[in-house]
Amino acid sequence: MFSCKKQEGNIVLDGQGNSNQLQLFTTDTFSLLASTIKEDSLPGNNLRYMLLGSMNDPLLGSVQAGAYAQCGLLEPNSDFPNTEEPDSAVLFVPFINGLNYYGDKFTYQGFRIFPLKSNIVASDIYYQGDKLEVDPTIESRYYGPVYQFTSDSARYKKNKVKLTPGIRVRLSMSMARKLMQLPKEAYTSQDKLLIHFPGLAILPEDRDYAEGQGGLGVYDFNNVISFAYRAKIMLYYRDTGTFVFTFNGSKTTVNNAKTLRHKPEVAQQLLQPKGNFPITYAQAPNGLKTHIRIPYLLNLAALGNIAINKAELVLHVDKSTVSLIYPAPGRMNLFQPADSNSRRNFLIEDGISDAFGGTYKESSGTYTFTITKHLQNILGAKKFYNENLNLGLYLAVPSDQPVSGARVAIDHSKTKLLITYTKLN
Repeated sequence: MFSCKKQEGNIVLDGQGNSNQLQLFTTDTFSLLASTIKEDSLPGNNLRYMLLGSMNDPLLGSVQAGAYAQCGLLEPNSDFPNTEEPDSAVLFVPFINGLNYYGDKFTYQGFRIFPLKSNIVASDIYYQGDKLEVDPTIESRYYGPVYQFTSDSARYKKNKVKLTPGIRVRLSMSMARKLMQLPKEAYTSQDKLLIHFPGLAILPEDRDYAEGQGGLGVYDFNNVISFAYRAKIMLYYRDTGTFVFTFNGSKTTVNNAKTLRHKPEVAQQLLQPKGNFPITYAQAPNGLKTHIRIPYLLNLAALGNIAINKAELVLHVDKSTVSLIYPAPGRMNLFQPADSNSRRNFLIEDGISDAFGGTYKESSGTYTFTITKHLQNILGAKKFYNENLNLGLYLAVPSDQPVSGARVAIDHSKTKLLITYTKLN
């Protein structure tokens, strides 16, 4: 370190003097075009957690999220009294405290709960826009808070168990009878249960919320860390008897999400996907993303063999849209379109690097992404194969890790693409 000599100016290769010095250039003047487009249908299963709720977002409009979940058995019973009347049945799903609840915590919300008519296949991919068939003749309803402040107690066999905070729904007697009076084989094994009772659908009601009402909570159908925490259906009978149905993990739990009504300024952008707008949006779940285009990037290829030393995209959040109940997402993703006419995408090559970035810096209100490899790939494809891979970038809210109901507005009057490059021989 102490033998190094500070060299002013451009990068110098070891053993070369200034006469052979490589030319290092920096630019932040690239024109960027941006518009809001609909998100492609995102996977709804294999997610760590589920979103539940609905809201009328004052910025973007109405959005809903529900869940389909395959059921299982906590303790199979070959001698279950399936000819008797149940006392009651209670559904419990724990709330993930500390993760992002998005919206107004105090709005009461309604859910409709139905049995599923077909199984969720663990090896299949389900999308958030998929609708699974339910039995509409057996319905339970819930009306109350989605955000839970306190824990509650429930009877389990002859004891009381203190449940963690979460949604607790007393199911209808028709649902309780359905669970109590399945064929006897259904209580003996997982496979036999699924023949007669595939699972539940928990779907939000389409209520006419005032602007700013409602929100999306994060719930766990998958964790089995304790009985008090685990998502389950408790079926009560004979005053002291309890039979517990559980849920079978992330592969067979599907988030169902949709946006219902967009604000006019958003709807205008969706009609002009190739337009250019000063403010654009990204929204979860299964909502919106921003398409960022760099129309003159290939001008660099005309300069010859170019090496990108570093490229950073800096995106500024419109802070007027951020509040305590509508925080900016903690992390964003940057994708490359699958082709010039597709909303499908894949993570850019820089995304596997620790230097990729994309976390929200609250002090400056920015997301910064390193996209060096991505731009180098575009220039290389043009120079060596005359192939145009300059399809732009998609900015999107992650669908997992973390699961969040967040949205963001990006102010493109401040967006910068900073590129440092070298002209090679």
